[in-house]
Order: sequence, then structure tokens, then C-alpha cells
Amino acid sequence: MFIPDQRTHDKETGMLHPTLLIIDDDPAELNILTEYIKAEGNYDVIAETDPRAALKRLKETSVDLVLSDWRMPGFTGLDVLNAVRELQEGLPVVIFSGYDEPMVIVEAIRKGAADFLSKPLKPEVLFHAIDSALQNRQLKEEVSKLKRRLGGDHRFGGLIGRSAAMHMLFDLVRGVADVDSTVLVRGETGVGKELVARALHFEGARRDKPFVKVNCSALPETLLESELFGHEKGAFTDARQRRIGKFEQANGGTIFLDEIGDLSPTTQVKLLNVLQDREFERIGGNQRIRLNIRLVSATNRDLESLIRAGRFRLDLYYRLNVVPITILPLRERPEDIPLLCAHFLDKIGGRLGKGEHTLMDEAMSLLITHIWPGNVRELENAIERAILATPGTSIGPEAFSFLGRTLEVPQALSGPSLPLPEGFLPEKPAPSNALPPPGPLKSAVREFERSFIERTLQASHGQVIRAARLLKIDRTTLWKKAKDLGIDMHAEPL
Repeated sequence: MFIPDQRTHDKETGMLHPTLLIIDDDPAELNILTEYIKAEGNYDVIAETDPRAALKRLKETSVDLVLSDWRMPGFTGLDVLNAVRELQEGLPVVIFSGYDEPMVIVEAIRKGAADFLSKPLKPEVLFHAIDSALQNRQLKEEVSKLKRRLGGDHRFGGLIGRSAAMHMLFDLVRGVADVDSTVLVRGETGVGKELVARALHFEGARRDKPFVKVNCSALPETLLESELFGHEKGAFTDARQRRIGKFEQANGGTIFLDEIGDLSPTTQVKLLNVLQDREFERIGGNQRIRLNIRLVSATNRDLESLIRAGRFRLDLYYRLNVVPITILPLRERPEDIPLLCAHFLDKIGGRLGKGEHTLMDEAMSLLITHIWPGNVRELENAIERAILATPGTSIGPEAFSFLGRTLEVPQALSGPSLPLPEGFLPEKPAPSNALPPPGPLKSAVREFERSFIERTLQASHGQVIRAARLLKIDRTTLWKKAKDLGIDMHAEPL
């Protein structure tokens, strides 16, 4: 039973609210509770009388808090707790019950319930429990993020780095790994774009499904279409049997299109149609094949310049660039070099059976000051070459004498060179690695937080609910942070 009162809640126009999943087998009580929370609280509500159906919804929908009755036919609040823990670790669960059972309360709290409420539910107690559970979850997430940054967690999904830029990258990948938004990874050759694509897949919900890579520059146009979409037997002269294309192989999982900027205009049109319709036909076939994939693409080319030159479609660009991720070149994050060196020394030394190697200080200084036009890939190759050239286990600067002459740093991502009509393309953002001048840490952290939220809102095209999910915070918290940091949430996205 629920007893409504006359309490009021802030209902700021346009505010998006945390989502609550409420489970109660009594339809009448569930309806009263749901309608009251919707009317008086800053929350969106999903209501279910069947706990099994509720748990199925939980697999398909992003939820911030679960409210569950304790006694239901064939199901208890403890069953809900255990199931939620398996589906979404850290998702708070508040239990309510009409029975006075002290041992049940103790058991629920011991098993991880955020709170246990007795019926009839009093509004002030109910809303306090909800707000407290949401705030505690947010606090735990912020503490966890702080520990990762300050506590030396410098690896994620195959990515390695201790710089602020790399930790921002880790957080961004974590934020979008569990959603299906299309991602465009940009960066110079050798920075690790494929590693980001793999992290997005293997750290996300599709991790148990296929990850399929296609290098768009490795095949001529005549073969690329068949490689992507497959063909039927007899579709062309050499089509002696049916071929399953990469898109079909990746169904249910992730397809990674590397060097997307090298696609021919014809293939660009076909890819655009696939992204719009989420279905395609094999070459020579007439059966429409439905797609359930996550698309990640990558390029080291300046797509904006290609658009200006008429060599890349603007509509495809917008389809691919839903969530942009840019990896900074190694020369702009030299603090990552010692950690990468340690990783490569261990990895390559073990593979070559050469034992453990160390870098002398002079050698490390040389590596830190090198420009690295080939980025992380060049560094890995340099470490391997140095290990092979060193008879002992201490590698000195002479082992890197081949680095004396450096190539010109590529300018593929330097920006547009031909003018377009005003508003035709979004303004190029300022370099994400720009650090504030030395000063108070609190001010620097505040400035970083403001910049990061603004960039996430831009990536989300101004959609607050999507931005909140990318940031892994509830929507109310995002609005509060935006207000505190002076961010205009109603501004048009760039």
C-alpha cells in the first residue's frame, strides 16, 4: 500500500530523469506507486508485475534503480537481487515489503540491497531511499574513476598509457562500449585505432559475438563489394559458389572498417544504404538480409578535406561520425613512452626467447624525445630491433642509432584546407590534449570536467539522455553538473 502526500519535487522544464524499474505483483498497488512517482518525482518509470518480464526488460533497457516487492508468486526480492547482480553489477536495488520480518531485512541488506522499506510506503521515506541509492551509486562510480586515474590503472582493453589523454580515452571507450552507437576512430598511422575498436567490442555487450575486421584499402573496388556483402553462385564469371560477406559474418557482433577514407564513391553509397536500412542483398541475390551489428570505422585521413574535394560523401560522414574518438599521436603524450617500453620489452623479449631486458637512462631519454612519426607501432618495432642488436640485457642509446633520421610528421589530420559554406561542417574542436597552465588542482579538474562534458554533449548531438549514458551518470546529476560548471544544455550542438 502507498500513501500519497502533498510533497512537491523540482520539475525544471526539459529535465530528463533517472529511470526506475518497479516490480510488484499487485497491479493496483503498482499502478498507484508508478503514477505517483511519475507525477511527483524527477524519474521515468518502467513498471512490471512479473519479475521475470522485469529482468528481461533490464537486459534491453538502461535502468538507474530497481524497486522490488519482497514477496511475489514463485519469486522473492532475494531472487531479484541475485539476478540484478548478475546482469548489472552495481545497479542499486531497493526492496519493500508489507511483512514485518527482521531476519528478511537483515538478509536483504547483507545480500546487497540499497535499502529495505516497510509498507505502507511513506513518500518522504520512499523518495529519500531512491535519492540516496542513486547518489551512492554515482559516488561509487566517481571514486572508482578517481582510483583508476590516481591509483595507476594504466591498461584497458589492450590500450596502455598513463597520460591524461589516454585516461580520457579509456573513460570514453568504457562509456560507449555497452551501447550500439556507430563510432569513428581517428588518428595517425600506428596510434592503435584497431586496439580501440577491439576494446569497444570486447569490453561491451557484444563481446561473445564475432569481431570482423575489413581493411578498406587492401582490396580493389571490384573485390571489396563482394568482400563486404558476399555474392551468390553465378553472380559473375568467377563466382563458382556462394560467398558470405563480412557484414553477414559479423551479424550480432561488431564490424570494423579500417581506412574508411579509401572507400570508392560506389562503395560509399552502398555502405550508406546499409547503415540507413540495416539490411542488404548479396551480389546477384534477391534476398534481403537483416543486420544486427555495431559498426566501428577508422581513418588516418582528413575526411573533411575529402568531402571538400568531392571524394567522400557528407551524408555518410554524419552516419559514421556519431561518436568520434581521436587518438593523440605519441609525440603529444611522451609520458606514455616508458610504460609502453616496459610492455614491449616484456612482450618481445618473451616472444624472441631473449630474456628480460632493461633500458639505460640515456636510451629512455632518447626515446622520450624522439618524434615517432610511426607512433606506437614504430616504437614497438624500434624496441624489437634494439633487443636483437643488443648482446646483453641492458639496452643503451647506441642500439637506437637508426632513429637519428626522422621522417616528416604526417599531416593527415591537420584539418580542412578548402572552404565550405558556413555551417556546412562542424567546427574543428580544439586539441583535446591542451593542458591548463600550472595552478590549483581543483581548478584544473573543474576545467577538465567542463570540457569533457561539453565534448560528450557534442558527440551526442545535444541529446542529454545519450550523453548521460556515455558519461555513466544519471541525467539529474548531469544537469546539476552542467549548471555548476556553467554549461548551456540548451545550446545547439556544433
